[in-house]
Amino acid sequence: MNADDSARLRDLLANNRTLLAFIRTALSFAGLGFAVAKFGLSPSMARTAGVLGTFMVAVGVLVAVIGFAQHRAVIRRGGGPPDLPEAAKVTHTAAAVGCVLVCTLLAVYLGANIK
Repeated sequence: MNADDSARLRDLLANNRTLLAFIRTALSFAGLGFAVAKFGLSPSMARTAGVLGTFMVAVGVLVAVIGFAQHRAVIRRGGGPPDLPEAAKVTHTAAAVGCVLVCTLLAVYLGANIK
């Protein structure tokens, strides 16, 4: 492995950590949004809490999509070693799609149950 390959591998690993940070942030938004929607402080604020919670979950979806798009853009630009295994690409895609799917289902659930 030469110095250029080492630098590209380092860039790839940094890009992977960034994607994981985006996914972690998206799940945090979704979890906090769920808590806000389900545990409003007073019955008079239940609708506002439901709308705010659903909005926070939707922001989580947006964060996950933006993170995945950024990750793919860096990979396409050549931010990884040329011999990157296909399994690594599938794993990142599955993690991002799973996060988006969970957040979307949670947003739909919360949106359907706003009182």
